[in-house]
Amino acid sequence: MTVMKKQSFRLPGISLVRILLTIAWILICLSEITAQTRLIYNIDSLKRLLSTDLSDTNRVWVLNNLARNIPNTDSIPLLTEQAIALSRKVGFLKGEAEAYNSLALWFNQNGNYPKALENYLRSIKLSESINYKAGLIRSFNSISTVYLYLQDYSTSIDYSRKARNLCIELNDPVIHAVASSWLSKCFLELHRRDSALKYAQESYEVAARTKAFFPLYMATARLGEIHASEGNAPLALEYLRLSLNYSKKDGRLFRIAGAHLVLAEVFKTNGMTDSCRWHAQQAFSMSESSHLLASLMGSSLLLSELSEGKNDHESLRYHKIALAAKDSLFSQDKNMQVELLNLNETLRQQDIGANRKQLETERKTNLQYAGIALSLVVFIILFLLFSHSIIANEILIRFLGVLALLIVFEFINLLLHPLLGNLTHHSPLLMLAGMVCIAALIIPVHHRLEKFVTHKLIEKNKKIRLDAAKKIVEALDKND
Repeated sequence: MTVMKKQSFRLPGISLVRILLTIAWILICLSEITAQTRLIYNIDSLKRLLSTDLSDTNRVWVLNNLARNIPNTDSIPLLTEQAIALSRKVGFLKGEAEAYNSLALWFNQNGNYPKALENYLRSIKLSESINYKAGLIRSFNSISTVYLYLQDYSTSIDYSRKARNLCIELNDPVIHAVASSWLSKCFLELHRRDSALKYAQESYEVAARTKAFFPLYMATARLGEIHASEGNAPLALEYLRLSLNYSKKDGRLFRIAGAHLVLAEVFKTNGMTDSCRWHAQQAFSMSESSHLLASLMGSSLLLSELSEGKNDHESLRYHKIALAAKDSLFSQDKNMQVELLNLNETLRQQDIGANRKQLETERKTNLQYAGIALSLVVFIILFLLFSHSIIANEILIRFLGVLALLIVFEFINLLLHPLLGNLTHHSPLLMLAGMVCIAALIIPVHHRLEKFVTHKLIEKNKKIRLDAAKKIVEALDKND
């Protein structure tokens, strides 16, 4: 019996580690799901990829994915700055738009809403310039959260609807579930529970199909808040516990802290003080250690209220922390920055709308010009065919010929009029002089063509009719 030796297979010059890194990079580039919606990338693998020989655009993608996946770290601005600089160097607008998205998300998590808005709007502007809809989805969805935190619910709803509509168009169920969840939250804050429940159920149905932790965390949180607002505490707590569990699987501290805070508020409403205090303390500890101002303000206010009358020193301490967090979040300077950004974006959108209307008007005008030109060509062809038939007569040919020439020269005048207006800046005197010059050039041509129509075509038609008459006479003579 022959024993076959086991041979190892190796690719020449390529290490196994290099192969694995390349495969990981391909998976990263092909994936459409970002860490803003789901934590799926291995950070160590991304860091190792940066040390390999990548093309500029691939390096931008890795930098952006790493920036979106590193939770709660100050290295995110450094990574996004590198991605932005490299994207500008090679003219990679998609990469630059994604980098601004990642940077805005970092500012959003840290409660710097003016900076978050500024970078989201930059990303939107870049994505709109190249019709990058995947980037627009993330920007619209995330910017809606900023306006939600600022209690500008109508603007938040507008952006959430934009994100939701694009998700349906591009079949992106993950952000679809998240955008519907934000819509539900806005309607709940506006006390429109029917709309809130509608979008919460839609969010949960879509999230359940994706089985992704982040959208499931969002959808169950909305259902819990809605049932809590309706006084159904047991069902609300069940959904909110599910939401907390999904947030822990997602792994983002600001989401975990938010889930603890919502649970604490429901427990407080139902008089379960111990559970309320425990969840509020969990939210406070995470928020304080990671400088999460939004949940820090809510949890410290809740702890201050719970400590009032029992430990006034602790109550005062928590109250001061809440005031400091509120000042950092909603200072007068920041509110002014937000208002200025809103104004600039409103003006930009108005300009975009005006340009879109202008382009649509120009398109309609060009279509009309094309239709007139085509109709004119068809009319001339039919006129020439008609003039060579025996049913035409001298009067009809003369009338149609003059009419055709009139239409042709008026059409030329119509085409030249806008150009002449631009050249003369619509000065009546200059436009009159220009029209006179054009007429001086057209009149001789018009006379020549009119002479051709009235003489050549009429003579040709007479000859055709005469030949036809001779043939008829000859045919009659043969019959006789």
